[in-house]
Amino acid sequence: MSTTSLYTSGLPAILAHRGGGDEAPENSREAIRGMLGHGVRVMETDVRPTRDGVAVLAHDPTLQRRFGDPRPISEVTWAELETMRDVDGAAALTLAGALEEFPQVAFNLDAKTDSIMREVLRAVRAAGAADRVCLTAFDCGRIDTMARVTRARTALGMGMRDVAALRVRSLAPRAARGAGAGARAGVAADDRARPAAVPPGRAVQVPLSFRGLPIVTPTFLRRAHAEGHVVHVWTVNEAAQMHRLLDMGVDGVVTDVPSVAAAVWRERGIPLG
Repeated sequence: MSTTSLYTSGLPAILAHRGGGDEAPENSREAIRGMLGHGVRVMETDVRPTRDGVAVLAHDPTLQRRFGDPRPISEVTWAELETMRDVDGAAALTLAGALEEFPQVAFNLDAKTDSIMREVLRAVRAAGAADRVCLTAFDCGRIDTMARVTRARTALGMGMRDVAALRVRSLAPRAARGAGAGARAGVAADDRARPAAVPPGRAVQVPLSFRGLPIVTPTFLRRAHAEGHVVHVWTVNEAAQMHRLLDMGVDGVVTDVPSVAAAVWRERGIPLG
């Protein structure tokens, strides 16, 4: 399957960032139930391993911000973590548990480490959830591995170096072949050996800008769409900005406030999942 089996160009998606972290405890059952209550069906989240290799929904490498514990998640067993409660009184969630408990939810999963990929793939396979998961990572090699193991039957994102190369192509198609242009875009020299474009059907998930450099522009969107990809923008929390991006032609937004996004979608007559 291609990414467009999960995300369809022309039908913009709302991706609740960590379930909607400004409206409920992030990465929690409460957040998922809240976003579902607003009609939002896609959760964008991150996956990290515990010491015993359990895949948990967590953005930070440590438990400090959410649980007040300075230890890395990778040094805590799941048996211990499941007894803890975060600053809002919410429990941690495993990926396997979330997939089983919420079969109506699609999950956009950012694999934060190489070591977690095997467990992510195992959990998705065990849940029979390949058609409602998008696997992504900042690292191109990590995505390449997931593409190879799944034989691209699961929706896939695009790594940041491939995004940088896509942006170069959007500015000047011939510039992607020049070492200088690649370096200016932040593309490492060893990545210039990568193909000019990744296979079509990827979810290009990007910020509005990076280090002051605009990313989401009309030319970037046109190039991404021409290459068969969808473009999601993170993290967008203001209704006016959502309207502007939808007018530009983006294929979705990642947001901390799913209630705001749902209101914008309804105002514009866009179906919610």
